[in-house]
Amino acid sequence: MRSGTQNTPVAIRGGHWSPLFGWRYPLIVAAIAAPLFAIYCYPYVEGGAMAAGIRAYLSDYAEMVGIAISAFDPHVVVRGNRIDGRMFSISIVKTCDAMEVNILLAAALAGFPMPTLRRLVTIFVSVLSLILLNVFRLCVLYWLGAHAPTWFDRAHEILAPLFMVACALAIFLIATLRANPRPSQNPTPTGATS
Repeated sequence: MRSGTQNTPVAIRGGHWSPLFGWRYPLIVAAIAAPLFAIYCYPYVEGGAMAAGIRAYLSDYAEMVGIAISAFDPHVVVRGNRIDGRMFSISIVKTCDAMEVNILLAAALAGFPMPTLRRLVTIFVSVLSLILLNVFRLCVLYWLGAHAPTWFDRAHEILAPLFMVACALAIFLIATLRANPRPSQNPTPTGATS
């Protein structure tokens, strides 16, 4: 015979199952992320409309990064997806825009249970925050390339991707905790007034 305590999972939060456990949530995230990854990562024909659209998008992204870099290097020039300075040049190509992390963050938030309007606002603000952090990351990489070139490869290939993943995780945790706050530890009894 068992005692009165049950082996209930820690996944219970406020009397409800946590949305992050079970199969439903990861399936929703995968169903959202997979087609977005397919659209972004597909090797489009060089002269096709999608390839031209992605090129235009990367050029606009380079323009945005170039404006940020010009704050500390006023001689920077943006040509297409290339940012040329007096001491260093970088090109914004697929993956430099951190689109993979943006897709995962947007899909994870889209699958999280919250009211629709709040979900849309949360996705918009979260992805915009991640874009701004990525622009900062690219500015730091440009600065390293110009002033500490021995650090550039290590930062570009190891530290910068880890930074973006950590930022996406932090943004997800902040957004979901704000969307689904924990119940008060000492709830006010029903009928009590203050």
